[in-house]
Amino acid sequence: MKKLKLYTNSLLFSGLVVFLSSLLITSCKTERIAILKDIPDTTSVRYLPLASYSSPIVRVDDILNIVIQTLDPQANTILNQGNLPATSGAVSGNNSSSQAVVSGYLVSKDGTIHMPYIGAVLVKGLTTEQIRDTIAEKVAFYFKDPVVNVRFANFKVSVLGEVKNPSTFLIPNEKPTVIDALGLAGDITIYGRRDNVMLIRDNEGQKEITRLNLDSSRSISSHYFYLRPNDVLYIEASASKVQSTDAYRNRNYAIIAAALGFLTVLSARLLFK
Repeated sequence: MKKLKLYTNSLLFSGLVVFLSSLLITSCKTERIAILKDIPDTTSVRYLPLASYSSPIVRVDDILNIVIQTLDPQANTILNQGNLPATSGAVSGNNSSSQAVVSGYLVSKDGTIHMPYIGAVLVKGLTTEQIRDTIAEKVAFYFKDPVVNVRFANFKVSVLGEVKNPSTFLIPNEKPTVIDALGLAGDITIYGRRDNVMLIRDNEGQKEITRLNLDSSRSISSHYFYLRPNDVLYIEASASKVQSTDAYRNRNYAIIAAALGFLTVLSARLLFK
């Protein structure tokens, strides 16, 4: 009976050790990781060279929002009636799976759009500034001093993987950066690899794939730092996430083992009381 008592006490002690160890693992916290790690932690100002920016060009299936203003209100109504609603696969930054409705001219397979008064306008391969000047020149044949504004209506960027809110976002301007897109997605999680961000870009019928190291300030100088319509950013999970997942699983196993050990000891005490 003395040996049995020692054995049960040993089991009880082992169970308590395992249980306390699992609680210690649970209490551990992971530090939040920053980007641009090579910038000194100081109050002094540091200037970094930005990547050279080139305006995105219009491609087939793009949607352009074109607003024309003249001195004739009736003509304005006719000239702007082509901005008809079209459904886009893009969603806003609320992490909900829904379609956004955008208005504009859809670029046809031959690279043109068709507008009132001026007819077909070739826009494929041009920037929005070039399209603006072309349309203004054509409209000027009919109306004096027209004011033309052209912008992308479907400039969307997808941010996937280890971010807080993975989604596809409509961008309100033509000069978004990688950091802007990550901000819309709620930033990279503590398990995302900042040193190996994948960028997937459509390029003349092919997929162009590259990787950016956001740990380095040199990424700001990369010509991939500025995004293009339909770009996809993918944040890969780090090895620590796999390890943490295994640790979480092992912690649960430890808690179960401790509980079983406690029940075993309790049963033994009741049987040999």
